[in-house]
Amino acid sequence: MNTPPLTHEHAEFSRPVAVETLSLGESRQRMEATPEECAALAERFGLLSLDNFIADLMLNRTGHGKRIRIGLKGTLTANLTQTCVVTLDPVPARIKAEIETMFDSDVDDTEAGNDIDEGFDDPDEPIIDGVIDLGETVAQFLALEIDPFPRIEGADEEEMKLESDESSQNPFAVLEKLKIQPK
Repeated sequence: MNTPPLTHEHAEFSRPVAVETLSLGESRQRMEATPEECAALAERFGLLSLDNFIADLMLNRTGHGKRIRIGLKGTLTANLTQTCVVTLDPVPARIKAEIETMFDSDVDDTEAGNDIDEGFDDPDEPIIDGVIDLGETVAQFLALEIDPFPRIEGADEEEMKLESDESSQNPFAVLEKLKIQPK
């Protein structure tokens, strides 16, 4: 099932920037999520909590008219808590990641040519109606950095102990333990 992209009104951490407001060359942006935005992002990403989320970005605008490119490089940092996939205990984590992408105006390949190459393989993000959403972009990078299988220290030993206990028992004995006891 295809879900439509988040619009600025629906994104949990939206920071739309009109491309026309960016001057040619480099500019810096710092974004910090509010507690409400952190809570919404935590829900979106299935986290117990997102305590803070900050992005320090360097934007580099090149081109004008129909051909505009904006390079984005920066660092995102976040403190979050996930659920251990083995024990279901809270797993705190600190993420610090370098991010890099390119925004590009909507131009046909025949018009674009290969004359602008600033170290990027291909444009990653479109410029839609003259606007880029830096907040949603860095939120997507955060999603890529979140550990999909978080484990607390020692969880591997706990998992091996559970597996050995289960394999030494009758398979139905394990199910019996899960049965809800009447009061």
